[in-house]
Amino acid sequence: MTEPCKILYISAPIGSGHVRAARAVGAAIGHMAPEVIVDYADFFNFFSPCLGRTILKSYFTILDFFPELYGKMYGWGNTSPLALKGQELVSGYLAERIHRYIKNTKPAAIVCTHATPAGLTAYLVKKAGLSIPVFAVVTDFTVHRLWVYPEMTRYFVANEKMRDVLAEYNVRYNQSQALGIPVDSKFSAIYMKEKICASFDLRQDIKTLLVMGGGAGVLPMPEIIKACDRVGIPLQVIAVAGNNKSLYSRLCNLKSGLEYCQLKIFGYVNNVHELMSVSDLLISKPGGMTSAEALCMGLPMLIYRPIPGQEEANTRYLVEKKAAVRAGSIEEIQTKLTQLLVSDSSELVHIGECALSEGRPKAAEDIARNILETLK
Repeated sequence: MTEPCKILYISAPIGSGHVRAARAVGAAIGHMAPEVIVDYADFFNFFSPCLGRTILKSYFTILDFFPELYGKMYGWGNTSPLALKGQELVSGYLAERIHRYIKNTKPAAIVCTHATPAGLTAYLVKKAGLSIPVFAVVTDFTVHRLWVYPEMTRYFVANEKMRDVLAEYNVRYNQSQALGIPVDSKFSAIYMKEKICASFDLRQDIKTLLVMGGGAGVLPMPEIIKACDRVGIPLQVIAVAGNNKSLYSRLCNLKSGLEYCQLKIFGYVNNVHELMSVSDLLISKPGGMTSAEALCMGLPMLIYRPIPGQEEANTRYLVEKKAAVRAGSIEEIQTKLTQLLVSDSSELVHIGECALSEGRPKAAEDIARNILETLK
């Protein structure tokens, strides 16, 4: 590049992972090429505010109360031509607004970290003559059909199997690279465990469990923590409630009734990397970004009841790679914890080693480098 340019990142606030992926790539590009201007756009900003809120509320309600329905919708979207037609209708509805935004901001390239904006930008390439490079960064260990558009300049995916899936839908192999899921550089740093433990008032002579994923209401954290307590050995449990004030209050009420667990409760945090660095096991839902961050830190995962769809696919991948174990019930969580923490602690070490071997801490840098090289 001979002149400073702008890169537009389009994401969606459906979970924080898509946004975190965009920020990770943006930060890596900023480090490599400080002259490049960064512009982050929320896909839902192109809807009317009322419609955007309704869509998000409906999505989280389905996840919370009707996960099986979500799984059926995910499967239908992966196989039905009607789903692609629906995506095209949404793209057509929003095309003029986002195309106007692109013309006004004049980016040299667009990076999409969610399937819907990927479909929208592909629509603009196909129907409106958008001629700048458009990149897709897939943030799970599987690729859904609604991610797939041959009009994209390049796909960045987590593994080679995903490239094969893309090829089945006419995305050429030279249009994709398996560079990993991009995470913040904080998840590849080296931390002084003793210092961080002291800052959180944590002991180093007992195991520490990190429980996350309850902020949106989809993980029964109080029941999980009670199962941890029933293991019957001294444990430290770090519980992250996010912005869920009701959950935070319930966890505070639970604290005094625990016999073996010392419970540390946090609301919204921006130092998950530090919490992971002092933890021996993560109990969570298998979101693509959270899983990728845990892999980079060599943190074993215990996955609880993944939602059918991408969570189930992520779980299969992680379990196959021996970087995680799964539990389908609260009782099974207790059984798995007893197995890992009491019966055979060497298995926990092995899972951590497998996790670390699967981590791709340089994914953001590799993706950034590829984008910059394409723009030269």
